[in-house]
Amino acid sequence: MVTSKYKVLIERFPLVPIKSDHHLDDAHDVAQSLMIRGKSLAVDERDYLEVLLDEIGKYESKHHALKLDEMTPVNLLRSFMKNHELRQVDMMPILGVSSGVISEIVSGQRELTKEQCVRLGNHFKVTPAAFLPKISA
Repeated sequence: MVTSKYKVLIERFPLVPIKSDHHLDDAHDVAQSLMIRGKSLAVDERDYLEVLLDEIGKYESKHHALKLDEMTPVNLLRSFMKNHELRQVDMMPILGVSSGVISEIVSGQRELTKEQCVRLGNHFKVTPAAFLPKISA
């Protein structure tokens, strides 16, 4: 049975494949507005959100996937910081280092340690190996 809450969501943003970055931005807005409500969502709203997030994931995987093997560790870190709107000061508790060390890492003057790679991997939910230096063939 289609409820009135579900109809409102479908009218606001129909569940169709995402076709453009503008469409993606609209999808993110709707998803974020639902996720903020958390556990107060009705079952039909949770189902809608699940399908919407699947469509967002499909589009992002196809059009915005990071090519981890082609990025240097510092470029990957910068990309994650930009995408998550994190400043260098925000990285201090994540990496457990001072602002000076963060500055040296982000500027490429200092490499990440293995422990820092693990911390970044855990924080950004990717393999820590993505932050290790690449070995040239």
